[in-house]
Amino acid sequence: MPNNPHELKLSVVNKAMEVAGIEEGELAGEPLKAIAAMGDPAQVTMSGLVVGAAEIPTILAGGTQMAAVLAIVDQIDPSARDRLAIGTTKWVLRDPSSDLVSLVRQVGDVPIMAANLDFSSLKHSGLRAYESGAVKEGVGAGGVSISAMTMTSGQITMLSLQQEIEREYERILGGKAS
Repeated sequence: MPNNPHELKLSVVNKAMEVAGIEEGELAGEPLKAIAAMGDPAQVTMSGLVVGAAEIPTILAGGTQMAAVLAIVDQIDPSARDRLAIGTTKWVLRDPSSDLVSLVRQVGDVPIMAANLDFSSLKHSGLRAYESGAVKEGVGAGGVSISAMTMTSGQITMLSLQQEIEREYERILGGKAS
């Protein structure tokens, strides 16, 4: 969505807190209790995986959802934070409707890396829409891109990723214009 519906999100959270009998600030610093009351089970699952994997340097691939996972991980095992980074895209990092840096800093000093994918010159309007903010990345595209470039010692580049993304987009469309 080009415009993040903050008011809608706040009203849903406020209603959920009312139904759960939770007062604002009551669960501050207690993300596990907050999740038990009204949270996302996927974040708990991801947090468990991260704590297990964080024996080695680990990238949390995503945006604000990963800031929430980071807060949970910090409650389970604060030492894991020292081996974590968030990997996202420039589109998420620069999104004026969400402040990923501030969310992460509330938990601690965790590096945030952003893949600088640029779809402005691609021929499909569906891909160019990322540049205007009408589309955000999904499924951890930034973290995956960063990992691909790092693990191949630069054999996979930002340019080669963009070319492959465009090729795959065309394959999925089956030759249709976008």
